Amino acid sequence: MQVAGVIAEYNPFHKGHGYHLKITRRLTGADCIISVLSGNFTQRGEPAIANKWARTRMALAEGVDIVLELPVVYATQHAQGFASGAVQLLAATGVVDYLVFGSEHGKISELEGLAHFLLGEGRDYQRKLRTYLNSGLPFPAARANSLMDIQRRGGIPGLEHLSSQQVYSLLRHPNNILALEYLQALLRSQSNIRPITIPRLGAGYHEENIGKTMLASARAIRSALQAHDWRVKLPRVMPQKPWGILQGEIDAGRAPIFLNSYQAQIINLIRRTPSSALGQIAGIREGLENRLKRAANSCGTIECLLAKVKTKRYTQAHLQRLLIHLLLNMTREDAKDFSPQSKPCYLRPLGFSPHGRQLLPAIKKKASLPLVTRPARHLGALICNSKRAARMWELETLATDLYVLAYPSHGERKGGQDYTHPMVIIE
Repeated sequence: MQVAGVIAEYNPFHKGHGYHLKITRRLTGADCIISVLSGNFTQRGEPAIANKWARTRMALAEGVDIVLELPVVYATQHAQGFASGAVQLLAATGVVDYLVFGSEHGKISELEGLAHFLLGEGRDYQRKLRTYLNSGLPFPAARANSLMDIQRRGGIPGLEHLSSQQVYSLLRHPNNILALEYLQALLRSQSNIRPITIPRLGAGYHEENIGKTMLASARAIRSALQAHDWRVKLPRVMPQKPWGILQGEIDAGRAPIFLNSYQAQIINLIRRTPSSALGQIAGIREGLENRLKRAANSCGTIECLLAKVKTKRYTQAHLQRLLIHLLLNMTREDAKDFSPQSKPCYLRPLGFSPHGRQLLPAIKKKASLPLVTRPARHLGALICNSKRAARMWELETLATDLYVLAYPSHGERKGGQDYTHPMVIIE
C-alpha cells in the first residue's frame, strides 16, 4: 500500500487544498493520504477559524484518509519547529512513503540543494547571518540576505544558474520557507520518506481579498468571515462539503473564531502578570515583556497592542505566537522541551475514512510512538511514565478548553472536550 503524507492547517479547507490532494494521488499513486493537521491554534499565532474536529471532517470529506493532530507545542512554533514536529509525526507512523507539499518555487531539486546547504551552515553563512540579526532584522530576512550574499560571491551548490536576486525571492515566499524546513527535517531524521513539491496555484498566501479567482487563499476566506462578507463569496471558493461543514459550525455557534476573540483575556494577562514572569513565556526575550506591559496599559484591542509592539525585529506572526503562548502559559522551558530537535510523544488520530481504518492496524504495528485513539484509556500510563508526555497533553487539553471559550454559543463552551469529543469517522 502506497501512503502519502501532507501537512496542513485547512483553515478553512478551500479549492486549492482539494487540488493539492488530487495531484498528490496522481503523482504518488497513493492508496491512502495521511494529513498532519494543526489543532485549535495555528502557526501564525491565531486560533483556527473552526475547531480541529470540524476541519478534520472537511479533510476526510475531500479525500484525506487519516488525520493526525499536530500537538499545539509544535503547531504554534516558528517554521522550523512546526515543520520538524509534523515531519516527525509522519515518519513515526512507519507507513508513509511520500511527503507532498506546495511551494511557490515548484522545483524540488533546487529546494533540496538549498536545504542541504542550510543544513551544513558553513562559517561564512553563520557569520553573515549573525551580522544581519545584530542589525535588527528578523530571522527570515536575515537568512535571505545572507544567502543572497553567498550566491552573489560564489554560488550555492545546485543553484548556480539562479541569480542572487532569484535566491532572495525564493526565500521570501511563505510556502517555500516551509518547504525548506520540511526538507531539512527529513534530512536531519535520515527519513526514507520521498519529498515531492507541487507549484502553488491561485491567490498568494498573504492575499486578503477574494477576487474573481476560484482559488482564494485561506487568509482571504478568513478576512471575508471577519467582515461578515461570506454568504455569497465563500460557496464559490470552497468545495461544497467543507463549505457545508463550516456553515454548520457557524449556525451551531462554534465558529468563526479570531484572535480578537481573546483580546480581553490576553490584555488582562499582560496587565496582571509581573514582568519577571512575563519574561519566562516562550518567545519573549530582550526586554520585550516591558514593551508588552507598556502597550497593554494603553491598549484595549489586539490590533492596538500589536501595532505598538511590532518592530522590524519582531514580526506580527512572532508576536501573535507569543500571545498564544502567554494564553496557554507555555514557557521557555516548554520551548526547550519541545524544540525542533525533540520528538513528539504520541500519535493522535482525529479521524479516519474506511481506507484509513484499514491502515490503522499497520500504523499500530509499525509506529515508533504510541497510538492514542482514546485519550482516557490510552494516555494514563504514558503520562505517568513521561513528564514530557504529561506536559504535552496538559497543554493540548488546555488549548482546547481555552479555545472553546470563544464560541459564540455559550452552551458549546464546555471543558474537557479532548476527552469527550469522539473521533471523526466517515463511512
